[in-house]
Amino acid sequence: MKLPLELLDVFNWRETGPITAKPVNLITETKVDHIIASMYPAFNHVIQFGVDYHKFMDSRDPVGLVAFIEKYKVDKYGRLATFAKGLEMDIKAVTNALLHPDITNGPVEGKNNSIKCDKRVYGGRAKIDLLTSKALLRQSRPPARESK
Repeated sequence: MKLPLELLDVFNWRETGPITAKPVNLITETKVDHIIASMYPAFNHVIQFGVDYHKFMDSRDPVGLVAFIEKYKVDKYGRLATFAKGLEMDIKAVTNALLHPDITNGPVEGKNNSIKCDKRVYGGRAKIDLLTSKALLRQSRPPARESK
């Protein structure tokens, strides 16, 4: 497939970023988007999907979430519909994530990570008693801090 030279310039710019490459002006990028949209009919639809998704995520709007799911769960592109149906199945969790952005499962994930690390260190030979003891011992003493 032969691509116009300006399209290649924009692809290179998008890969390397605007800092290291020469900047591409808005008119050229608009032309490129038009070329891509004519080559791939789904391009504009996927762009709109991303805009709609970020609209409710950035504003943390549960009503926008429901509208997004209703719009895209019957989408003609199967992967977008699957994504929307997945959001619908986890609607409570996604709504809570939108309403309470300060709550995180980071501490739980950190504990899981340390236990998995211990299991790798022991090469699968550690039974539940040893792993429990190791986790309790790690929790009982404060973490070592580097002195300046």
